[in-house]
Amino acid sequence: IMQLRTGHTPLNAHLHRIRASPSPNCEHCPGVPEDVHHYILECGMYEQQRFTLRRKLGRTASNISALLTSEVKSLLTYVHQTKRFTQTHG
Repeated sequence: IMQLRTGHTPLNAHLHRIRASPSPNCEHCPGVPEDVHHYILECGMYEQQRFTLRRKLGRTASNISALLTSEVKSLLTYVHQTKRFTQTHG
């Protein structure tokens, strides 16, 4: 959660900033930086997981601030379901 809050995540925008990725862009959305906001709220690759999150939380699922503070458990479920951090975090 702290990584998501600070933006120091294994997402391409941050990895590119620290020279660990050749591009800041999302692998699934050409030309769009893969940052925390994109990963949680926009990326088409995770639409099914986002739909599940919206069913559970309603409008709150579109509020990044709420997801990173009061809805942490639901956000962690989303992160787990996307398997996006599996390679780096197991």
